[in-house]
Amino acid sequence: METLDFLNKQSGAIVALANMVMAVGTVVLALGIPWSIRLATREEKDSFYATLDDTYFEIQKLIIEHPHLAQPDPAHKTAEQIVQYDAFAFTVWNFMESIVDYCRKDEFLSETWNCILRHESCVHAAWILREENRRKFKPSFLKMVDALGCLPDPGDWNM
Repeated sequence: METLDFLNKQSGAIVALANMVMAVGTVVLALGIPWSIRLATREEKDSFYATLDDTYFEIQKLIIEHPHLAQPDPAHKTAEQIVQYDAFAFTVWNFMESIVDYCRKDEFLSETWNCILRHESCVHAAWILREENRRKFKPSFLKMVDALGCLPDPGDWNM
C-alpha cells in the first residue's frame, strides 16, 4: 500500500518529466529532420555533379581516342566515321539536355556548366539544326539552345 501511495504522490512529477522528455524529443526531431533533408540534398547534388563531371570526362576521352568526333564536318570522313559522329553528337546533346534539366534548379551549377553548354552547342550546331535531330529533344531545351547564340538564324538553316 505504501508503494501505491508513493506512486500516487509522485505521478504528477513523473508525468511532468515524461512531458519534458517528449518536448525535448520533439524539438530534436523538428530540428533534425530538416537538417537531415538538407544534408541529403547536398550529398545528392554533390553526387550528381560528380556524375556530370565523370560523364563529360568520358565524352572527352572518346574525342581523344577518335579525334574525328571533334570535327562535325563530314568532309574527308569515311561512312563509318560519319555514323560514329552522328551517334556521338546525339550523346553530347543528350548529355547537355540532362545538364539543363538538372541545373535549372541550381544557379551555381548552371553557371558552372553554361560555358560547356555554349562550347558544345557551337561545335555541334550543324547536327542539332537538322530537323530529324531536333525532334529528339524537348521544345524547352531547343528554345534554350537557340538562345545560347551559337546557332545561325533559322532562315540560314540550309542543312
